[in-house]
Amino acid sequence: MLLGLGQTAQVYLAEAPSGQKVALKLPRKEVRQNPGLAERFAREVSLSLSLHHPYLVRGLAGVPFGEEAFLALEYMEGGPLEERLLRGPLPREEAVKALLQVGEALLFLHDKGFIHQDVKPSNVFVGEGVYKLGDLGTARPLGDRTAEYAGSPHYLAPELFLGALPSPQSETYAFGIMAYELLTGRRPFRGETLEELRNAHLFLPPPPTGLPIRLDKALRRLLSRNPGERLDLKAFLEVLQRPEAPPAPGTTPKPRPRRLGFWRK
Repeated sequence: MLLGLGQTAQVYLAEAPSGQKVALKLPRKEVRQNPGLAERFAREVSLSLSLHHPYLVRGLAGVPFGEEAFLALEYMEGGPLEERLLRGPLPREEAVKALLQVGEALLFLHDKGFIHQDVKPSNVFVGEGVYKLGDLGTARPLGDRTAEYAGSPHYLAPELFLGALPSPQSETYAFGIMAYELLTGRRPFRGETLEELRNAHLFLPPPPTGLPIRLDKALRRLLSRNPGERLDLKAFLEVLQRPEAPPAPGTTPKPRPRRLGFWRK
């Protein structure tokens, strides 16, 4: 059964020799015959089989090159999170759970020296009580200095529109857009054309969220237009876990001693 049809591959529901249901990804003919695209699929096979994390879609088997190229992945019964969102926003508790799990997967990728480049609900997959980040076909090493990048304009960091290289900071921004979407039920920036989206990311502030103040401030820092001012992803996940936590010890200002006034002649 066809599960998904993309520009570079088709994904089918299939059965492994063991009887296990799998998502079988088959690259298109033009991908197999194009050296650059074939290399990208081979990297996806390699990363999916070698990187193991509870919140990454698990690779089960694969052939990187040639006419027999394929990638078998664990089958996530709930499908992409994007399809779930078409039925309405997630409850707040469920949205927090999804973001915490996907955030941990992203931190793991960064720690291993890669960025995903295409963080969005269509690349998050829903299982039984779990959300996993998938589609490592766009992943690139942190040291990659090529100007080409991947990603949806709805989730693209402002600096990428201006020609900067992808980075963990640009990935944090994309995660921030998804966090805003899951926590409020809408994307912060909209546009019918690429130019409208570009201008929204570059010039407009995100609308009010209605979230607890501490979480609202942290989310807005994720969406800072200046990469150097963005909140660290790990720090945001900590706020997400405790959005109404009191200030840490030592951060509350001490009351000033009251001065007594004296009347003089």
